[in-house]
Amino acid sequence: MATFFGEVLQVISRAVDDDDEEDETICLKSDPYIYWSKSFRTELGQHPDYRATCDILVIAFGAAAAGFVNTCIKHSKYDLIGGIFSGLQNQDSQTLMQQSLNDKKCYIYRSSESLSTFICLCNADVAVEQSSSWVNQLFSGLRTQNAFVLVLNTSHASRFISDVPTSDLSLPILRGLKTSHFPDKLICPVLEQPNLMTGVPAQVMTHCQVHGIKGVLYQCYTSARNLVDTATIKAFWPVLSSTSIKDFVQKNTNTEKQLQDIVKLHAVHDTLYL
Repeated sequence: MATFFGEVLQVISRAVDDDDEEDETICLKSDPYIYWSKSFRTELGQHPDYRATCDILVIAFGAAAAGFVNTCIKHSKYDLIGGIFSGLQNQDSQTLMQQSLNDKKCYIYRSSESLSTFICLCNADVAVEQSSSWVNQLFSGLRTQNAFVLVLNTSHASRFISDVPTSDLSLPILRGLKTSHFPDKLICPVLEQPNLMTGVPAQVMTHCQVHGIKGVLYQCYTSARNLVDTATIKAFWPVLSSTSIKDFVQKNTNTEKQLQDIVKLHAVHDTLYL
């Protein structure tokens, strides 16, 4: 089974005990379960509500969105502080960077320079019926009343409903949704009706709307077979110029090489069994 830090160990039958400071092993659980690192749990214990202040939360679903966040946002100093686990199998191994299709955990990071800035990278296939529980677990340790939440997601263009044939679209394309509390303009067209967001990304936006959080979702529709190629990842680049995050993002001089490495990684995985 896969541990918090990525090693593969034999599955054990007992449940996780927070009092066991040395054991970082997560047992298989059907429902989403959040696990904070030892140091972050200690920090949370210092707050009466057991929550840390969060001003910025970036959530990336899928390898393309995670690749964008890794190369353009998380390349500076971020610390791994937790993870959300659901539906793990014995053979699942992790790379911590969420660049591989085998990365089925959702990892949570915090900026070491701005302790109120968090990133969640998720390449896990979370069941629709578990979406609400997953979101509740993520926000359980974060105080987000004044936070800005950015959600990034990717889908195949075949799921995009439009009067224009998919073959005539200049793919990939970016569409956006925002909560009524989000003050800025979208950097792309709003997601047209009757297109709908589903699953965990939709549940995150619902949570933000209900709790008065400034939230925005950017959805990329791509024709890439495995939803990962350079063009798909770069489709998120306009997000960097948005008012809400441009002040805390540092330029990465190694972006192109890192993008190529991510695309190559998925290309090898995609052709492994051909």
